[in-house]
Amino acid sequence: MKLTSVCRVITAVAVLVFIHGCSSAPSQQQPTPVVEQGKPLFAPRPPVSYQAPGYEPPPGTTSVVTAAGYPPAVGALLRQAEQQANAGDLESAAASLERAIRIDPRNPVLWHHLATLRLSQGEPLQAEQLASKSNSLAPGNHAQQSRNWLLIAQARRQLNNTAGAAAAERRARELGAR
Repeated sequence: MKLTSVCRVITAVAVLVFIHGCSSAPSQQQPTPVVEQGKPLFAPRPPVSYQAPGYEPPPGTTSVVTAAGYPPAVGALLRQAEQQANAGDLESAAASLERAIRIDPRNPVLWHHLATLRLSQGEPLQAEQLASKSNSLAPGNHAQQSRNWLLIAQARRQLNNTAGAAAAERRARELGAR
């Protein structure tokens, strides 16, 4: 009599374990980042270049975006973002750059590219914040910091902050002279 009770309990536990194993758990995937629109969808958008004013790409390169020195996935995402931005798909380009940043979050160049994109989307405050983040990740890299300060100057100019833009341009010149 006791053996059948034990068998029933074991069978009930086995069924519960089986049912629990077959149930699906909620997905733990991170949601796709939401990119705010800087301009109406039907407004024409000029092609985007990741080159900051005054920046010259290294000799022999045709694009500022190169895979040299990046993890392969980051290089591929940078090239993809550049193609998307130049095709006018700024939201997809931003998502590609954000993916690259999740892979390599301490890379100041990625933050600079995202700042450039945000500026072209008409989001100068966010562009300035992203360029400042890039500066914080590039201590001693005066060329990168200079490019960031030029971008900050453009953002401030869009915000009608001429004094702030002039100060940012001075800072860029100081860093460029080093």
